[in-house]
Amino acid sequence: MKAREDLLIRAAELYFDQELSQNDVANILGISRPTVSRLLDEAKATGIVEIRVNSPIVKNPALSAEVRNLFGLKDAIVLKGTYGYQQSLFRCSRAALSFCETILERSMTIGTSWGAVPSYLCDILETSEIDHSLFNIDIVQMVGCLGTGNPDVDGITIALRLAKAFGGTYSNIYAPVFVQYKEVYDFLLKEPQIAQTLKKCENLDIAIMGIGSFDRSTILQKAGYLSDSSRQALIEAGAVGHLLARPFDKDGNEIFNDSRHTVGAPLSSTRNAKWSICVSAAEFKAPALHAAILGGYTNVVVIDEPLATALIALGNKA
Repeated sequence: MKAREDLLIRAAELYFDQELSQNDVANILGISRPTVSRLLDEAKATGIVEIRVNSPIVKNPALSAEVRNLFGLKDAIVLKGTYGYQQSLFRCSRAALSFCETILERSMTIGTSWGAVPSYLCDILETSEIDHSLFNIDIVQMVGCLGTGNPDVDGITIALRLAKAFGGTYSNIYAPVFVQYKEVYDFLLKEPQIAQTLKKCENLDIAIMGIGSFDRSTILQKAGYLSDSSRQALIEAGAVGHLLARPFDKDGNEIFNDSRHTVGAPLSSTRNAKWSICVSAAEFKAPALHAAILGGYTNVVVIDEPLATALIALGNKA
């Protein structure tokens, strides 16, 4: 019993005190992510963890208003404090979920992709005290699968986890994110299940996503889709960021590549969504987020103070 209690305490400390993701906790403890989820539930049920919400998300109202007004956004949420990148991204993901809870209605359609942000959202939902299953949300995977690496950050897994948490349904894209040959690309887009999923992306109530940049190792590179040389070529072509695996320049214009066809929703799907929420953290993401705002791909941002400050500086230069 003592060993079990020690394990519950250790898992709770890593997740709640250090604000690590369930996947990170699983790696540290050498167990699976679902086991971590069960341990956290048990820790709460046995009283090891007592959750008392005083002020779960400390915002910077002045910076939030400045970002919102400078860029004409529907809303901007800037969190106080400076943390490590992953911890800050996790905090921003938690704040994004809190924001979503204020706009959620039954039977909405939510689009998402892959990466750390939607994975963190899944972790937070699965340990939440709030029952989200009554919302009956339709979750739509907006871009093809990575198909390699960490399964917890891939789109298929994320759509399934979100659908379970929201008591709803899901639509997947059972295809790789990139294909080399246009003939294959055209064939996949005509496949009924993929075509139906992409059709849903045209009229999303909410799109929620992280944003990729090219000045650090990206998830695309980790998954083997992007070599150092191809990443450098994109940078030389003017790429500063990517959403839905689609690169864009500093003005938000998509950069096309005839030898790499993206199986997924176009960037216009984020522009057409009623709420297009971009969650990001750290100063180095400022050029990518600034370009996404200029392109109209997001109308709500949930970010930390370092990113907000850098974003405002870029906005004032324009």
